[in-house]
Amino acid sequence: MILDDEVDILAKNKPNQQGKYVISPDAPVLPSLASYCECELVVKDNGSTAVFYGKQLPEEIHWAEYDIDLSMLTLVTWSGKVMGLGMKIHKPFRKYLRTAQEIALIHMDETDTVVSIYPAKLVVRHIGF
Repeated sequence: MILDDEVDILAKNKPNQQGKYVISPDAPVLPSLASYCECELVVKDNGSTAVFYGKQLPEEIHWAEYDIDLSMLTLVTWSGKVMGLGMKIHKPFRKYLRTAQEIALIHMDETDTVVSIYPAKLVVRHIGF
């Protein structure tokens, strides 16, 4: 635990050795799916939605959230950690994704064979910024 008198808010930030941001191992945020493995979002005009991905996920997904205002899709694990999709939700997908209630998470192997399919509930948020 860091005490208030140990924090110097005027001190210069020290960049880490590699010069890139590193997520703390105990942070409730996982690296984005797109940075973790190859993935693709598919949305049909009837709202059917799927994410295809090519590597076993670090944790099982409980549900997904689509934020209309930010155009972001986030996966939430059973332990409460979040994993962003890591790619932009393009405009043509948005109007159909907003009607979806479920998203199929489809794990594919290197030969494009389906390893597993998990239907996750999709929570759609829209505040209206």
